[in-house]
Amino acid sequence: MKNKLLNKSFVIIAVLAALALLISGWSGYIDPRLFWPAAFTSLVFPYLYILTGVLFLVGLMIKNHRAWLLFILLIGFSTLFRQSFFNISLPEPTSDGLKILSHNIGSSLPANRPAEWNFYLNQKADILCFQEWQLSNPSVKKIRDSIEKNYYSTLKEAVNARPIFSKHPILSKGILDSRSKGNGTTWADILYHQDTLRIYNVHLVSNRISGQTEQLMNAANIKNASTWQKIKRVLNRYKEALLLRTDQAEELKKVMDHSPHPFILAGDFNDIPSTYIFRLLSGQLNDAWLQSGNGLAYTYAGKLPFLHIDQVLCSQSLKGTNFTIHRVRYSDHFPVTATLKVSR
Repeated sequence: MKNKLLNKSFVIIAVLAALALLISGWSGYIDPRLFWPAAFTSLVFPYLYILTGVLFLVGLMIKNHRAWLLFILLIGFSTLFRQSFFNISLPEPTSDGLKILSHNIGSSLPANRPAEWNFYLNQKADILCFQEWQLSNPSVKKIRDSIEKNYYSTLKEAVNARPIFSKHPILSKGILDSRSKGNGTTWADILYHQDTLRIYNVHLVSNRISGQTEQLMNAANIKNASTWQKIKRVLNRYKEALLLRTDQAEELKKVMDHSPHPFILAGDFNDIPSTYIFRLLSGQLNDAWLQSGNGLAYTYAGKLPFLHIDQVLCSQSLKGTNFTIHRVRYSDHFPVTATLKVSR
């Protein structure tokens, strides 16, 4: 009787978890402009995947053969989980790859901390892509002065937002406009050996809800009406940013589809891989993290946990051979580097 009740309870919980995982995993195919709440279910995908994995192990322990249905789900969504949360790969040793660094340095970057601007130089990257670049910040000025001694740059076209620095000659450059101040895309065509490659440095619209969300997590009382008012404000702000970000991503996708050269898309997406926006932009591109990253995937260094929002994607003619998330807290994002091999 006890075993029968245990198995029945397991089946009910497992079915609910499986349905939640299916909804979360497939919600990334729903355009937020048609039904924006679907975006919330995609945000919890990694946690639902882990819960399903735990339930699978529980099912094995109680010898319930239905647990293998959960295993099928885990296999089906394994790639998405590797992109979003935890990956295991075999980086390829290469001495002739193109190394790119991307970092949202944050508009509040402290001044006079040489370890931070030396970090970028010590990486010896071919390409540097920065987001939230503010020349009014003394530390940013020092970074620029150090980097420009050895790099070409797009700074004339990107004074305060998303500069691209390149060790290789920049043939042409420009900016894709955005309706959100401080967000958008800078692009540059570089001459890499005999190849012309296009670099897109993107900063999609931020949710700007981290501070309010942290306050709710730390001190919210769901019995208070004021708490629900705060939750409503957070949801409205998230919805507004999400719809702007979707429009921005769609415009960027159209531009990339007509790129005359193989390209690299790097920067702060402000969305994780299980979302519609990531699916829209990644399309048939290679994901450098999926190909060559290892360990936990999160790149956001704030209090909201396990957000993989800083990406490096590339055309099929390029391949990620070594992706690293540098756990140094110079802003609320960790810097990422990716080495890419160019097929000729």
